[in-house]
Formats: sequence, structure tokens, C-alpha cells
Amino acid sequence: MRFLITILLLTYFTTSISQARMVFNNGSYVNIENNAYLVIDNSNANAITLAGTGGNILSENENDLVKWNIGNTTGNHIVPFTNTNGIKIPVEINITTAGSADGSLLLSTYRTNNMNIPWPAVGPAVTNMCSPFVTTDASLFVMDRFWRIDGNSYTNKPAATLSFGYDFANEAGGANTIIEPNLQAQRFNPGIGSGTIPCTTPSLGFGNWEHLLFGSANTATKRVNNVVISSADFFKDWILVDNTKPLPVTLLNFDANCEREVTVLSWSTASESNNDYFIIEKSTDGVNFSKISKIQGSGNSTNLINYTFKDNAPRNDISYYRLKQVDFNGQHEYFDIIASSCSLVDFFVVTNTKLDDNNLEFDVLTDIKEELTISLYDYSGKLLVNEKSLANEGSNKIKLTDLELAKGIYILNVMGQRHQCDIKILKQ
Repeated sequence: MRFLITILLLTYFTTSISQARMVFNNGSYVNIENNAYLVIDNSNANAITLAGTGGNILSENENDLVKWNIGNTTGNHIVPFTNTNGIKIPVEINITTAGSADGSLLLSTYRTNNMNIPWPAVGPAVTNMCSPFVTTDASLFVMDRFWRIDGNSYTNKPAATLSFGYDFANEAGGANTIIEPNLQAQRFNPGIGSGTIPCTTPSLGFGNWEHLLFGSANTATKRVNNVVISSADFFKDWILVDNTKPLPVTLLNFDANCEREVTVLSWSTASESNNDYFIIEKSTDGVNFSKISKIQGSGNSTNLINYTFKDNAPRNDISYYRLKQVDFNGQHEYFDIIASSCSLVDFFVVTNTKLDDNNLEFDVLTDIKEELTISLYDYSGKLLVNEKSLANEGSNKIKLTDLELAKGIYILNVMGQRHQCDIKILKQ
């Protein structure tokens, strides 16, 4: 026989004695609705005790909450969440290092559609599913469920090992592309990343699903276990994601600048996961690269980290550089190619010499700030494009769009106050 308690209003279910327990026995239910709180005022791990076949707490809304006043208590605190299919999806919070005595956890979980909408709304809110792990909306690589483990009431948050139960049969289907053994936990960091969809280059301050993955899936028990988090990693909003899609490093920038005749390469990461090292490669033609340096990575990090390398042997014309990131298991990723000239020659135009998709992107390297006149001619000399662009000292990226050109050869002319350069362009 199923025992059901439905909490409909902002009601507080509390214990009157500090060591009292809430015992779930043989399939009993607590159904939390209408933004209610089930308050567990006993900090001990056994304040919720499961007996027999266990019990069930149905939340299914971000604001239908279990508030557990854990304070500075340690131990494995289990919340027996169950979904509307009757599948147990418990959350375990094994607190290994106590937080401050004033703290409590707010816990809830709820199902979404396969695009993970609606997003969590309680601040700091999730603003998107635009994970930097993929170059588009990442919802189809994520279980259709959010978990809220909110420790924001703590002055000093605890450290813990988390475990998430999941219902793969009902919450990973449809258009989702998820391989169950690849599931790991991922958290939303409101301090980094791009807040736009589709994904763009990450920038600080908008919030994103961070390049850190936690735990591993046990497909027999339907749990993602061993989600080890420090107090600094105790963020509120969590998902379970297929780990084959993420990239291990959130690269914010990769730049080349000149210090006299030395090329200084610099790059920054917003986060790193299993990042062993970087390889800097150099090329004279932008096609054939060779290794010039190896830079140690930071392993796992959630902080902004800056890297630099000086190439003391720049060429007399243009050098091309690219950055290769290698993680601990040998997997690697290449980032965009950049170009630089730190020779005595003071003006270059760098392009891939091809028009792709009617867009032409090129770099202008100049030793002064100047206004450029950019002209594009067909091979008969007919003027097709004439634009102005202000270039700063150093490297400047310029893009001509919506050109709608036929196949053939074109001439790009870039003219500055003291410089001029003509380049032959091929449209295939």
C-alpha cells in the first residue's frame, strides 16, 4: 500500500527533537507541490532514513524543495527523489569537509523536454544550454532533467562527493544523442562563458556550462557516482551530460604581439579539465607546421589562467602559429591559426587566398594606427567592393561578407596612409 503525503502550500515539515528522523518505509511517498518546502531540521545524515524498499520524494519543480539544515555536519545525506514514472532518482550528498554552522541545502529536481526548457530560474539563474563543449546548443547531449543543490546560504560551503540517480529509459530518448556509459555530471558556472545561442567564443561574465566533468556512470545501478567537489566547486545547478562532446579547455583568446623583434604569444583559459600540456606549432605557409615549444597545462582548473611564450626567432616576413592542447589520456584539440610579423617590414596582409561562402576574412598587420581603404576588383579591373576600416597598431582582422561572386580570380587591394598591398584571390 502506497502512503502519500502531498504538500500543497508553503508548508514546513519539521522535527521537534534534534535527533528525530523521517523514516520512509516500503514505498511511502512525499509529494511536494506549489513551491513548498519540506524542511529537515535534523542535521544528521540519518534524519532521512530509508527502510524496506525505501521511499520517494516527488519534486518535479525547481521550487518544490527539500530544505535540509545540515550546518557543519558531515556524512552521507540521501534525498530519495523519484520521478513521475515511479523511477527512483536519489541524490546523495556525502559531506566530507564540513561547511559553516549557518548553512543549509535546498534540493530539488525536475524533468524538462528534450531541449531542456524551461531552464532553472532561481538566481544565479541558468541563462542557456550553450555549452562551450560543443559549437551549438548542447541540450540533445544532456539528460532531460535538472538538479538543484543550492548551498548559497552557507558562509563557507562544504566539500562533498555527490551521486545522481537517473532514468535513462525515459529521460534520454527522443532526439537526444547520449551514450549511457559516457554520462558525467556538469555544473553551471554563472561567472564565465557566453550567454548566447548558438555558441560563440566564450567570454567572462555571462554564465555557461563549464569545461569540467565529474564522476562516472554505473549503468547497472543507474547512478553517476563519485562526483567529488570542493567548496569552491559547490555550484547550484547540475545536469548529466554525454562526455564525448565536451572539449577539455575553454580558450578565451590566442594572440600574437611584437616586443621589438620578438613574437610574444599569449592565451588564456577560463577553465581546464584534464589538461596535460599545450604544444605551440609554427609554420611559414600556414599549412605545414612544426613544434617549437611545449607548455605545461594546469590539469583541472576553474580559474582564469594566462599563458605566454616568446618566439625569439621570428622570420623576416610572416610566421603562422597554432595551439594544440593535449589532455592526460592523449586526446588533443587544435585551436585557430594566427599570423604575426615582428620583422623590420612594417605592413602585411594575411589571407587564405580563397573566397569561401562569399566571405573573405584576412588580417592586416601594421606598425601604426591608420585608416585603410579596402578594394576588391575582378580580373578585368572592375571595382566590386570599396570600404574604409580603421586599423590599430598590430594585427587587425577584417571580413568582407555577402560578396556573391562568380568563380574566378580577384584582386584584393589594401591601402593605408603609408602602405599598400595587392593580393590575388581565388573563388572556386
